[in-house]
Amino acid sequence: MVPPTSLSDYRTQKYSFGVARDLDLDPIRLSASRDNLDAVINSAYRQVFGGIGLFEVDHVSVAESQLRQGNLTVKGFVEALGQSSTYERLFLSSTSPHRFVELNYKHFLGRPPASEAEVSTHVKLLREQGYAAEISSYVNSDEYQAAFGDDTVPYLRSINSLAGFAQDTFNKTFRLRGGAAASDFSMGRSSRTIAELLGYPNYAIPLPSQGRPLAKLSNFARVTKGPQSVPINSSPYGGFGVGERVQPRYMRQASDNAMDKAVLLRQLYRHVMGNPHLMETERPDALESQFLSGRLSVREFVRGLCKTPLYRSRFFETMAPYRFVEVNYKHILGRSPENQAEMGAQLDRVITAGYDAAIDWLVDSDEYSNAFGDDVVPYLRGVSSGDGRSQVNFNRTLTLVPGYAGSDSIGSDSSTVNTVAGASSLAIATRSTASSGSVDAPGKRFRIVVGGQRAGSRRRLATTTYVVSGDNITSQLAFIHRDSGRILSVTEIT
Repeated sequence: MVPPTSLSDYRTQKYSFGVARDLDLDPIRLSASRDNLDAVINSAYRQVFGGIGLFEVDHVSVAESQLRQGNLTVKGFVEALGQSSTYERLFLSSTSPHRFVELNYKHFLGRPPASEAEVSTHVKLLREQGYAAEISSYVNSDEYQAAFGDDTVPYLRSINSLAGFAQDTFNKTFRLRGGAAASDFSMGRSSRTIAELLGYPNYAIPLPSQGRPLAKLSNFARVTKGPQSVPINSSPYGGFGVGERVQPRYMRQASDNAMDKAVLLRQLYRHVMGNPHLMETERPDALESQFLSGRLSVREFVRGLCKTPLYRSRFFETMAPYRFVEVNYKHILGRSPENQAEMGAQLDRVITAGYDAAIDWLVDSDEYSNAFGDDVVPYLRGVSSGDGRSQVNFNRTLTLVPGYAGSDSIGSDSSTVNTVAGASSLAIATRSTASSGSVDAPGKRFRIVVGGQRAGSRRRLATTTYVVSGDNITSQLAFIHRDSGRILSVTEIT
């Protein structure tokens, strides 16, 4: 941010972020004579509901009446607004859990969450104790009492530096403040602070489309980062098909519904089977049934999937021994083998104890327990530096990534044997995918169903199916047309 050179410059910068108050905030406090009661009520609605214009029917009339009669403090009124069905409908039912918690911090404590630990604590509280307890935890906290007391309406106090909070609290505050004309409901259901909370750098704050723009910041207006968005700028990881350095984590929870379990299953197949295209008849129905019914943990599902005939035929029976070992490490531990000793140990386990014992050795390892436990879906850990791993493991892990449209079952030869056996760290070839790291265009896969095409003979097949990446689809369509094929459908594989 451009440092202000004067008090007027500072005020102008704050106005361009949509902060419509002056440098020194003037909190609204209920006076002893109660002659400013209407202003208190209006300010409480505006703060708690994030600038949303409410219809009369959405007002919390009972609590409002109690406040006017002197039977409720301003603090009690704020709590009643938060526990109302209107607030629950607008913010709990219509947003992600992370977004709901960050808005609660803004509405009731006047600041963004300070850390991911704060968000996780409140998500757990909401799940275990319910909606009313989650709202009460803010209003009845020591922080609320110290900042606002019983008679002051909460306000956005974190636009100034707060004692005891990190400097990036300022940035996170303006990510939550969409502009003078915006409301918290209109700004979307996804978290706006998760990037900083998960450890990303503090990117420049995009300015709202109102107020006087700051020339120095205008170049950053298109910046988007974090697990909930696709980077527009080129990412160094995009060319390898991994999107970002921090990979998303998927964790099984007791409250998972059918849709949550389906997402877990999809991610398990994608990682453990190496980004495959599976037919319905290839999926292990019995194993899936046990997992969906809760009889198998994520860890045991990984073990069972690696022992299926499908996995064995794809990665053991048709691949070189070194290739089998390296994809085992990738699928189960989320990294490449560290050295020749690790490769040799896994091969020795297969030879002396058998295939199943080799799988058990990795799934039951201390490393697996520390990294994933029983409920986290394995992910690609090796694209980040880790304790106890050499830097060259980063190169080897990226070498094992086939790209967004690739599959681990395509190649049968080892990709890392030269470097693991002591050769120099070879350069990593980037994938033919989108330079931004997104799964758009070249990074997608498509299924093309063709009718009436020859299959190398005079006989014509009823249908032929092709699975191609986005950057090869044009040449594949040209081939189909040259061979007199009739395209029946082109669908994206998600």
